[in-house]
Amino acid sequence: MTAKRALIVDDSKSARVVLSRLLEQHEFAVDTTESAESALLYLRDHRPDVIFMDHVMSGMDGLAAVQAIKSDPGTASIPIMMYTSQDGELYAGEAKAVGAIGVLPKRMAPADVASALYELKLLPDRRSTVRGSFDRVELPALSAGSGPVPGVIVRAAPANSELRGIVEPMLQEQGAELRRFVVASIETMSTRVVGELGAQIRDAIAAAQPAPIVAAEPRVAPPPRAPLAWIALAALGCVVALAAGAFGWQEHRERAALAARLASASQQLAVAERALTAARAAATGGGAERFAVPYGEPALGGERLTALATLLAELEARGFAGTVTVTSGAGNFCLTGNPTEGYGLAPGEMPANRCDVVGNPFEESLQPADREPAALAGLLAGVRERSQGAIDVRLAYAPRAPEAYPSAPETSAAQWNAVAAGRNYVEFTPEPRPSAP
Repeated sequence: MTAKRALIVDDSKSARVVLSRLLEQHEFAVDTTESAESALLYLRDHRPDVIFMDHVMSGMDGLAAVQAIKSDPGTASIPIMMYTSQDGELYAGEAKAVGAIGVLPKRMAPADVASALYELKLLPDRRSTVRGSFDRVELPALSAGSGPVPGVIVRAAPANSELRGIVEPMLQEQGAELRRFVVASIETMSTRVVGELGAQIRDAIAAAQPAPIVAAEPRVAPPPRAPLAWIALAALGCVVALAAGAFGWQEHRERAALAARLASASQQLAVAERALTAARAAATGGGAERFAVPYGEPALGGERLTALATLLAELEARGFAGTVTVTSGAGNFCLTGNPTEGYGLAPGEMPANRCDVVGNPFEESLQPADREPAALAGLLAGVRERSQGAIDVRLAYAPRAPEAYPSAPETSAAQWNAVAAGRNYVEFTPEPRPSAP
């Protein structure tokens, strides 16, 4: 059976690699191009079964490329699936209006790709696939009474790979419970052993004391006793063990207290930084506004872009003249996952030194069009035009500060990510233009 062939059109090499791996899992042969122009040249000699088209590219964009492909009778029958960071019914309507079958998110999951291929009839129906994957085993005929009983047909279902997503979190939770049980058992065992050793030493010391002498009766020789040197050595060893255990417990408590103080100090530092920024803004006649950016969301998107538009409208109404600095900060988060399936915030109770990645791969993977979306460009252009250049907006990116994160070994993922969340923000600072002397 000839393998299906897919064409990926995207100017991002990493995006092409990720989508190629997802399609190869479904036994697709994959060809890639880095621009819409090269895709049109490719289609002169090739006919793929499906095309995955990016939206924002240098040169011809994805919508124009889809329109060009659908206008050519030789390529009009090829199904095209758009994938982009844009969302909303308006964009989906534009994509389907020029001929696209549908729209996938830029950061798509394997299930999104599989659903799209099923929708395009490029993969067999799920139900027929499941039924066909059973193995038919016919047992020998059994005799019962006067004649043979027909053979019994047994169908063995294959292992379900989707169970991994359900079982893996359960195993992680059971592992954490097992660790807590083992630690509690060791502490209980050590307490019991120390108590038993103390009782044995007390009995040995009591046995070593001389018996009272009775003058009226003949003295009976006492049974041989253990040398006092051995008893003293055993007592010394017990004292050393108790001291080591007490020291270890005290050290553990001090480390935990140090981690808590470090997390509190980091939060106080973030508060102080915000207060300092507000004080500087107040000294220049403005007021800084800071908004937290959850991990996995672009800084200038959603409600934060709305807040910037509201601020610029208020400044324009007041006749403000100066610069509005839009500063974006990226936090280094404690994450688990892999490059193929993506990363997510680590469980809160997990130690921070067990993270798969410490950083911000989502922010690093953003394209320029994601950092500065078209809606932001239109907003800034409109403000400059209406204010006749009196209001200028400058985009800045705050450097990362690794020294601001906790370093104690007992730091949990929740404590680490609390500090990272405070460093993941966007801030708007208006600065009035100095008046002429």
